[in-house]
Amino acid sequence: MERTPPFQPPHPTSGPIARFFHANILEAGKKALLFPVETISRELDFKLVLAGYCARPGNQIFLGNHTDIYTLGKRLSHGLYVGKNVLNVSPTRLRECYDDLKKNQFRVIYLDEEGAIFAGGPEEWKKEMVRKFDPRWLNAEDHACAWGTFQEQLYHDLKPACEKNIVLTGHPRFSLCHDRFLPLYQKEIDGLKQRHGKFILISTNFTRGNFGTGADYFFKRYHVKPESPMRASLVEEFAYHHQKLGLFIRLVSRLSDSFPDHKIILRPHPSEGHEIYQSILNYIPRAEIHVHGSLTAWLRAADALIHCGCTTGIEGWLCGTYVLNYQPLHADVFERRIPNLVGERCEAEDEVVSKLQNAFSFDRPPHTTLPPESLALMKSLIDNVEQSTESFEKLAALVESVENELPAATALGSLTAYSRRGVQEKMKKFVRSRFIKSWKPRNAYQHQRFPGLDPAVIEPKLDFVRQLTGRRLVTKYWSSKLMSVTCE
Repeated sequence: MERTPPFQPPHPTSGPIARFFHANILEAGKKALLFPVETISRELDFKLVLAGYCARPGNQIFLGNHTDIYTLGKRLSHGLYVGKNVLNVSPTRLRECYDDLKKNQFRVIYLDEEGAIFAGGPEEWKKEMVRKFDPRWLNAEDHACAWGTFQEQLYHDLKPACEKNIVLTGHPRFSLCHDRFLPLYQKEIDGLKQRHGKFILISTNFTRGNFGTGADYFFKRYHVKPESPMRASLVEEFAYHHQKLGLFIRLVSRLSDSFPDHKIILRPHPSEGHEIYQSILNYIPRAEIHVHGSLTAWLRAADALIHCGCTTGIEGWLCGTYVLNYQPLHADVFERRIPNLVGERCEAEDEVVSKLQNAFSFDRPPHTTLPPESLALMKSLIDNVEQSTESFEKLAALVESVENELPAATALGSLTAYSRRGVQEKMKKFVRSRFIKSWKPRNAYQHQRFPGLDPAVIEPKLDFVRQLTGRRLVTKYWSSKLMSVTCE
């Protein structure tokens, strides 16, 4: 597994001495926009591009770890929060963060990261969508973004207080798979090809059987007791995903033997545990696990993608990658119908090997097309799957319309702690490197989701965003978990 790149020195516009003595990271007279990130590999790229679309001389965009963004919001008066982490599905903490920001006169644009792809059929989709986010949780002045018309109609049917503010936006992560964003990833794609050569990418999504914080996570999350009605179904789902996980590891071994000129790269879901993969892949030639880096770059660099009915399959298909959908077990209640529309379906290892051998006989592996009815169904859940349909412009227009109604943000007390945090991190890293050689992050699960903002990775991408938007973007890195973007 690759090592997490170290946090690099701040951008010259905000050197360590200046940041240490700068008491207020908020620029006077500007409106504050908060862009939280929970999982860097899934969210950072589209948040950077969206920041480029939204940056104006009169605002300051703060982008970073969702916890730091939330604590910053608690110290500001007036602002706009764009994301999902302000609400929590736990009934005991549902609106805790939301209410804190509302006390400070914040407006919220709710955009989920997993808002449309669920197991089962339409009725199950509705139940899961509402479980994850019920628009009735929002106040009338806030906005709810819908991935597609299916979700949009569901939200309207619930008649929430914010009904007039339900907006069909699609989701930007799918727009990043469109050809016009290829330059954003070209350097990273070239680097992956140079480093790994030819490789087959395998994407897994077995969180119900291999969650990063422990096998009992979902039981605790749903407050399941031994006598609870949900207990039997959760155990069944755990067993299904755990069986499937074992079959995918066995597939990795088979592919390693069948394609000796390819690496087999496993990329688990961000919420999955890594230990079982790391332990077994050590014994399989040319098999590696990689969790960092842009998913879109990995998809475009791969010779083929094998998925198991997850959103990555859709993104791979949109990128033009050759896609196989491997389903060694059958359980309609646990399978996601929409991702299963893309790629050639295989139910046995022999089928996977045969189809890959055939695909690799072409100079460019074939790209599967969807029948019109399947494409229409997918588009009803993800509005911007087609190249001609955009999401960034819709979101940026929504952000601007809300921002226009806000006054400039002000600090509620001192923000010195944020301006000093980067220097404190550098000091800690220095001490650890000298005296604690085997240092590990305090929370390994959180670290794997948010290893830190790396200017060496971010700045080349923002150069593309600057060209794309024609805006002079200025970045300041306050720490490995917080940065700001302004426009000159």
